[in-house]
Amino acid sequence: MSARDADLARLLLRIADGDHGAMEALFAQESLALFGFFARLCRCEHRAEDLVQSTFLSLWRYRRSFAATERPAAYLYSVALNQWRRTSGREAQDRGVVLRAIDGAARGAAEPVDGVEREEARDRVRRAIDALPAAQKEVFVLHRFEGLNCREIAAACGEPLKTIESRLRLALLKLTEKLRLQEDPR
Repeated sequence: MSARDADLARLLLRIADGDHGAMEALFAQESLALFGFFARLCRCEHRAEDLVQSTFLSLWRYRRSFAATERPAAYLYSVALNQWRRTSGREAQDRGVVLRAIDGAARGAAEPVDGVEREEARDRVRRAIDALPAAQKEVFVLHRFEGLNCREIAAACGEPLKTIESRLRLALLKLTEKLRLQEDPR
């Protein structure tokens, strides 16, 4: 277990015991990462802030149900994903996923010469990601931008590891093909 995970596990156990200071420390430590995760999913800073708040409220409200785990980050993101899914429904699929600006968006393609071309490349990547099915978007964002591995994503989503690996593989294949078609639509 990494030092971050060990610290996160200690904080979650203290929160389970009703320690308000641990909750404040967890918020200070993890709220920015959760905000980034939600902002990439919903394109709206205000909504991302609300989702962060509701995630921490849910953590506090159900703190007594927390049990020690080897993957505390996966537990935290499972609570966050539940908030996202509970509040998003059809709206999330319609809006799609927006990722942080991606430098070198078209990997393997020529480097954009100026800011306009760089922004166009970012837009191509965003559109390609927006076109992914919702389950593949979630896995892709958790893996590529939140740094979770497939086992952690499986724990967070409550899905089998092979399902998560398959979703990630399919997402990468679809993104590669979509970006290739956008560059050379022949």
